[in-house]
Amino acid sequence: MSMREVIDAFLAEKSLALVGVSRDGQRGFGNAVRKELAEKGYHLFVVHPEADKIADQPCAHSLAEVAAQVGGLVLVTPPAETLKLVEEAARLGIRRVWLQQGAESPEAIGACEQHGIAVVHGECILMFAEPTAWFHRAHRWMRGTFGHLPEHEHPDAPHDRTSLERKLMREVAALELPAGSADTEAPVTESDLASLPAAAQRYFGFMNVVGRPRDVSFMMHFQGRFLFGKEWVPCECAQFNSRLAVARIFHMRLRVKGIVPTYVRDTYARGHGRMLGKALDSFAVVDDQSEAISIGECVTYLNDAVLMAPSMLLVPAVGFTSAGENAFDVALTDAGRTVRARVFVAADGSVTDFSTTDRFYAPPGSKSPPARAEWRTPVEGWQEHAGRRFPTRGTAVWMLPEGALRYAEFPFHPGAFVLNQQPVALE
Repeated sequence: MSMREVIDAFLAEKSLALVGVSRDGQRGFGNAVRKELAEKGYHLFVVHPEADKIADQPCAHSLAEVAAQVGGLVLVTPPAETLKLVEEAARLGIRRVWLQQGAESPEAIGACEQHGIAVVHGECILMFAEPTAWFHRAHRWMRGTFGHLPEHEHPDAPHDRTSLERKLMREVAALELPAGSADTEAPVTESDLASLPAAAQRYFGFMNVVGRPRDVSFMMHFQGRFLFGKEWVPCECAQFNSRLAVARIFHMRLRVKGIVPTYVRDTYARGHGRMLGKALDSFAVVDDQSEAISIGECVTYLNDAVLMAPSMLLVPAVGFTSAGENAFDVALTDAGRTVRARVFVAADGSVTDFSTTDRFYAPPGSKSPPARAEWRTPVEGWQEHAGRRFPTRGTAVWMLPEGALRYAEFPFHPGAFVLNQQPVALE
């Protein structure tokens, strides 16, 4: 089911619970939701642990009091509280939840999916509940103009092709990268791994590469959160990686202050890296094509392969050396530059961390050029899907002199990973 179909099914429920309304009946977005949904004809059950009434609306003190009477739950709450409420909703049998912008967290979204709850996130309910006010219609028009509105899934689509994925693949197609098929690739054998360090052999064994052909490319789509300035912001991401012409095209969409859609593209193709950020996908706020970006994007491609598609590393351009019993060093040479990283593995061969100094950091707003800094992507657990291993959750961390700066968090869902996707535009 596409996100738009989840939205439409949620809005078809005319009896809803709402949590996150301030007691004065005036302040906060929760009260705006309360007023507008009531005006649109929805039967609302406002839940507040302390208030008996907000404005003229009687309140329940818990979800348990109203769960049997509602078809969905709207949460306008801090992320830490949201997760607790999602778990409670699951126990009470509520099967539809709308996480208003700012209420989301990867943990809450993951909990909804784990419990089989149909979840809407990253969208404002007032922009979709009809009839919409003029400013919500204007916002919806603007997002639709730039291709950011959730769309219905085509009945023949292999999975929900979001507008972000389609936009990504249009740009991939324009790059005219070489196409290829894993069907023409020889399967990986034990002899292909025999010369590698013991820790690397253990890693490839854990990742189940033996007997499978070398992957030529992959596409994936995921949600998470990103530290923008000093604020965690929900984000949606899609990316395409190709081994045939070392390439990584990454798109991220987020909303600054929950309002302004900002589109970030990190690309590496034909030995050239670029970071491009646009407000409303129209006005450039950053456009960096420096050598530092090229180096950083190349090593990020290496990181992606280690975590998602290890057989893409079994090529002459990649070298392995031992770094002890539980680590190995890996180096990738492309377009005359070589990037390096250290991969840490557990006793079973699963990756626990990836570390490199081939990325560059500058504090937000700094006028000084970026400097090399250690960049790590610790992995929090592994899962198996269709005979392959994938991280359960990944993070990105800068190791700075003043301490670790964790700035991105991404839970991973294997169903949104497509192997050997051809570099062509999606319909």
